[in-house]
Amino acid sequence: MIRAGLLVASIAVLACNGDTTAPTGLEGTYTLIEENGQTLPSDPSAPLGCCLTLSGSLTFTATTYALRTTHRNKNNDITFDNSEQGTYTRQANTLTFTRTGGVGFPYLLAPGTVSADNTTVTLLYGDEGPGSDQIRATFQR
Repeated sequence: MIRAGLLVASIAVLACNGDTTAPTGLEGTYTLIEENGQTLPSDPSAPLGCCLTLSGSLTFTATTYALRTTHRNKNNDITFDNSEQGTYTRQANTLTFTRTGGVGFPYLLAPGTVSADNTTVTLLYGDEGPGSDQIRATFQR
């Protein structure tokens, strides 16, 4: 009887111990690692683009996002920042964004995707918005 009780207690402890392979939440900061397959600094609109992308980040809370990038103009060497914030919704691995503000040009975000383990977010932004020739940006935790 005591052995059966210990067995049940051991199983309960193991079950409550947590699954270390379960994905973590989306909340946190992701670093921009590439645009259109080019590592940073990138020139995603080459040869016609004016600017290099130097760095970027995408930060999520439970309901909001903040997207920031730093660029350098190839013509005059001026460095500038761009930012956008808003709300997002998540349905499975698809993210949909609603812009509420920002500084600089709007990113015109298309729906994004999240990897199964929540370590990579891929976005399409820029150009004329969703459906146009947008930049594919990859962010990683």
